Amino acid sequence: MIERGRAATLTHTVTSADLASAHAQGAGERYPDVLSTPALLSLIERACAEALRDAVGDGQLSVGVTTHLNHLAPTPLGADVSATATFRDLEGALYWFDIVASDAGGRVGTASHARAIVERSVIEARAAKRRRAE
Repeated sequence: MIERGRAATLTHTVTSADLASAHAQGAGERYPDVLSTPALLSLIERACAEALRDAVGDGQLSVGVTTHLNHLAPTPLGADVSATATFRDLEGALYWFDIVASDAGGRVGTASHARAIVERSVIEARAAKRRRAE
């Protein structure tokens, strides 16, 4: 168990792969050249996983279960964006975090995120069964 209030911060420099425009796949899809919400979510999940790292045992890993995300402001290519995840509470098997993301201009996002600790072999075996079910 980790203590309430434990925090971890990760910082990432926005690359072209992180831009919303990089997600366009079909003709006519247009998105801005700013940090995408999926890239922001990735940073948020990684910050939460970092805060939870000491609670994860050998053969285990943490996985995201649910996220409530507010993407509040655009972050441009080349800018640094940071996410600070703070452990709030353990509810059953879910570790809940509050997250604030910011860049040089201030707050760009807030979120609450839950993670669970699972056995790596078990979750990968469950995924393999889903592939065979097709």
